[in-house]
Amino acid sequence: MNVLKARALSKIYGSKNGKVTYKALDHFEINIDEGEFVGVMGPSGSGKTTLLNVLSTIDSPTSGEVSINGTNTSELKKKQLALFRRRQLGFIFQDFNLLDTLSIKENIILPLVLEKTVNKEIEKRVVEVADLLGIRDILDKRTYEVSGGQQQRAAAARAMIHKPSILMADEPTGNLDSKSAKQLMDSLKDLNEQRHATLMMVTHDPFSASYCSRVVFIKDGKFYSEIRKGTNRQAFFQQIVDSLSVFGGSFDEVSPPRP
Repeated sequence: MNVLKARALSKIYGSKNGKVTYKALDHFEINIDEGEFVGVMGPSGSGKTTLLNVLSTIDSPTSGEVSINGTNTSELKKKQLALFRRRQLGFIFQDFNLLDTLSIKENIILPLVLEKTVNKEIEKRVVEVADLLGIRDILDKRTYEVSGGQQQRAAAARAMIHKPSILMADEPTGNLDSKSAKQLMDSLKDLNEQRHATLMMVTHDPFSASYCSRVVFIKDGKFYSEIRKGTNRQAFFQQIVDSLSVFGGSFDEVSPPRP
């Protein structure tokens, strides 16, 4: 079943007197099925962040449409869209976006507090998601008392605790060292496999992308190609590296391969 369906997405910036100054997306199409873990990669300036913003309803397309669980998001009014985004989507950002004035637990449960969920259900869910992400022992700590990797796993817990239809991650390992990045990606893999969570991740890192079940490549705002993982993640990692090499020097964000 399609959780997300995007048709003929275009996003144009700075159109003046009929002249297009910059087309960030150009008739881009993508489907994401329930339980998939999809990566999006491309050169710097390829449109991948714009794509994430449009798919997540943070930005609106110039043309085309996005449907999430059968709802055409362009038909929703501003207040409806904000509520839809809060209930149907989960977000993990590169810079964690946790509140320093709250404990890790208080940060994680925010989506449930906003929905006025009963305390018993909140306690049940926070323990479940904290156990899955290996952060139960830091729930009472403040953000500045834990590592960046633990903060990012807390952000992942917050993104998933309200059971969204799809979780969207924007360079989630960008501010992490290699050990913390692996711990986070192992956690996202567990979310995907154990809770059948649907994830979409924009990344420039082949190591992180190798955890996905499918990687879509975007170039100049257009769909370029895609590859799917078989049974061997190491072989998939090499496929990703080989695919990125096709972009040549334009892929200036790519991090060095890890063992």
